[in-house]
Amino acid sequence: MISFNSIRGIYFSPTGTTCAVTKFVVQQLALRWSLPYSLTSYTLPVEREQWKPISENELVVWGTPVYAGRIPNKTLEFVKEHLKCNGAKFIAIAVYGGRNYDDTLAELCQIATEGGLAPIGATAVVARHTFSSTLNAGRPNEEDFSALERFCKEIDSESATIFSAPGNPHPEKYYTPLKEDGTPALFLKAKPALDKQRCNNCGICVEICPMGSITLETEGVATTGVCIKCQACIQKCPQQALSFTDEAFLSHVRMLEKTFGRKQK
Repeated sequence: MISFNSIRGIYFSPTGTTCAVTKFVVQQLALRWSLPYSLTSYTLPVEREQWKPISENELVVWGTPVYAGRIPNKTLEFVKEHLKCNGAKFIAIAVYGGRNYDDTLAELCQIATEGGLAPIGATAVVARHTFSSTLNAGRPNEEDFSALERFCKEIDSESATIFSAPGNPHPEKYYTPLKEDGTPALFLKAKPALDKQRCNNCGICVEICPMGSITLETEGVATTGVCIKCQACIQKCPQQALSFTDEAFLSHVRMLEKTFGRKQK
């Protein structure tokens, strides 16, 4: 007999893919056990401010994109602070662009365990890499969602075994992005460049920036705060007015496409 009476999907999803994957898993489990479900985003600053604590009567399905092999560093403290509830069951989901999810699942499950939750499952899902229009384009696809459906059917809601996800549960460093020549790609301070001729000051990028770092100026938008390279503003700009021009960043993208694009064939 299951020990929860609802399922709650929680996710960080600047471009929407992690949201779609988390929602799919939540709906499959809700259908399997005939339970109500809800979805909670902590993508935007206002959503993080309106956080509703986790209940012990919920099964929590937590989805995160993989940034440099781990939970995105700018969300890590939020996850540690809010992934807490004694006795609640927990499922971890990592969505990654094809290189590797590294320690993301292990780190997420460890945080949940330390917060009093009991992990009963974890899965990693390949998606189109947010840096590239070609790397894993079209994924997650039908086969990926079929695999997720099988994963949901295998979940044991009352497992007494402590679930152990692959990877280092206490990672100290993030993956170092590389350029085409194999040297470190240093683009931490890179920000999207604005094509002023295209920008019409619609303000969409201001509304969807997860860090609240984009402001609307007289001459167009400006990235005035930290940029996590999530690509939300670039992918969702109707005028295609934003792009990355930093050469170290572009070299890293080319490395990813050449190295990991071959694995798709």
